[in-house]
Amino acid sequence: MYTTLDKSFVEALCVKFNEGLPSDKQIAFEVTDAEDQLAQSDCIISGEKDLKQKAAADMLQPMQAEYADLLPLELKDEKDRWITLFYDPAVLLINQEYSRKVGQQQILHWLDVPKQTGAQIVMENLSDNDSTVGFLTAMSSRMGQHEFLSWLKELRPMIRQYAKFPITPVRMAATGDADIAVTRRSHVFKYLQNDFPAYVLIPEEGTPVNLYGLGIVRNSKKQKGIVSFANWILQSPDARTALMTTRCGFLPVLPQGEKGQTVNMDRLWLNTFYKEEAAVEKLTETWLKEIRLAGEDVK
Repeated sequence: MYTTLDKSFVEALCVKFNEGLPSDKQIAFEVTDAEDQLAQSDCIISGEKDLKQKAAADMLQPMQAEYADLLPLELKDEKDRWITLFYDPAVLLINQEYSRKVGQQQILHWLDVPKQTGAQIVMENLSDNDSTVGFLTAMSSRMGQHEFLSWLKELRPMIRQYAKFPITPVRMAATGDADIAVTRRSHVFKYLQNDFPAYVLIPEEGTPVNLYGLGIVRNSKKQKGIVSFANWILQSPDARTALMTTRCGFLPVLPQGEKGQTVNMDRLWLNTFYKEEAAVEKLTETWLKEIRLAGEDVK
């Protein structure tokens, strides 16, 4: 099993899966994060962009997973070469002391953030990696590019820092060096404890999400075991428990397993507009020119 995610997290899922099986039915998983091992692997667990690229390169084979039938089309490949298992939402991390000062009800939506005119805000540099660029494209797809860039321009005078590392916004919101951080649930969840000085908010109307899923490598003959593992992640309460206990921050796409509906896709915002890489690059360049490098004189 090849993964671009944290290797220990994927290994923990494999262990939990085997715990529910008789010893003679258990699967001997070997997890690697070395990309040169992909060709020798049976399956891949990775992000949506990577899975799409592998499928387009004919590196994945179709899979028939029972519980994947419950997923909306946005969460799987049209030819069933990969399926989404869980997602990572963008969140607001709000300093508790700041929240007490202004009132928790003042920050419930994305459009509430620019209204906090006295706040200091921190976020990652939005052109740095697939996750931050995904935030750009999903927010712009949902809000409209002009509206989203206007939202970012309103925030610009309040930005304390465009951070290079994902941990920086989390640390600054926790210490009070910033009042509000724009981050990912996966970046902050491992640090959350009862006395953590900031809280996570997923805006009520929805949020950009990174999708993570599974595909079976073209030449694999281990389809049966891989599909049973994928079905387990999608429907088992033990899998949902593992997402919590590993403190990965990811959320299940079938939050009630086979008994309930999939996640509300209206609240999971994806890149639905910028289909070509050139369009993504143009949006990123626009953000850099009009927002990131525009200075404090942006109004």
